[in-house]
Amino acid sequence: MVPENDPGRLYEAHAERVRRFLLARTGEPELSADILQECFARLIVRLRDGVPDNVLAYLYTVATHLLIDHRRNHQQSRTASVPIEDLHDIHDAAPGPDATAETAHRLRTLRKAMAELPVRTRHVFQLCRLQHMTYPQAARHLGISVSSVQKHLALALRFITETLNAPERDA
Repeated sequence: MVPENDPGRLYEAHAERVRRFLLARTGEPELSADILQECFARLIVRLRDGVPDNVLAYLYTVATHLLIDHRRNHQQSRTASVPIEDLHDIHDAAPGPDATAETAHRLRTLRKAMAELPVRTRHVFQLCRLQHMTYPQAARHLGISVSSVQKHLALALRFITETLNAPERDA
């Protein structure tokens, strides 16, 4: 039986399991040893306030938190060590201001075109294209036939496509 407040005996009883736990997660023996040492240093401080209910669970929890902290700090330092010249070669996949403005313009045009549709045609378009209802579902929802849904959707798509593809008119 391990005396529960003897750090040396607790180390003998639990260190190997915690070390294997850390090694499995890091793949680095030196890092695992460093984190293990810090786990037991924290356990020694914790023992001043009393023995944790489950020492091994406490060590696993401390080890997991230390590993998360290490990874977080390591990621920050890796990012900070990139030479500034290397950053010029990185392509930003985000759309540029022109593309963003064009998308916003097309969205305004689409909304305007939808507002100009007859009410029933707009509802059919919204149900089938925006809410992804099938034609029979939209027909039941609106109390109309499936062929009416198809007709209204065709009208909506034709009008919206023509509106989006129409040349710009000066106001």
